[in-house]
Amino acid sequence: MNEIKRFREIYALIWKANEPDETFKQQEFDSRIPKLMEWLKSLHKSGKLVACGGGGFQDRPGGLTLINSSSPEEALEMSSGNPMNEIGTTEIMIWDVYFANINEIEMESKLK
Repeated sequence: MNEIKRFREIYALIWKANEPDETFKQQEFDSRIPKLMEWLKSLHKSGKLVACGGGGFQDRPGGLTLINSSSPEEALEMSSGNPMNEIGTTEIMIWDVYFANINEIEMESKLK
């Protein structure tokens, strides 16, 4: 009998700013970047960080952090350390990976 192989689960921490672009306070965001980098460095050092980056949604800034986690509860605990949660919210999505070919390490030195 063929056994179905489970997909690898990655947790997507999707951060969205509380304020829309028009009223977003860039200075408040920028003041949290050192803490953000420390949080990302700790995830990287523990082998939990898969990928991270910033960007935005249609009407507000945002970011994405992909992590390895053993459970949704652990992912929630890790996401609570994001200092950007002080000016936004993080939603957690479980991503059942059936294909990924991400090999972008140009900025990895910032995480060490």
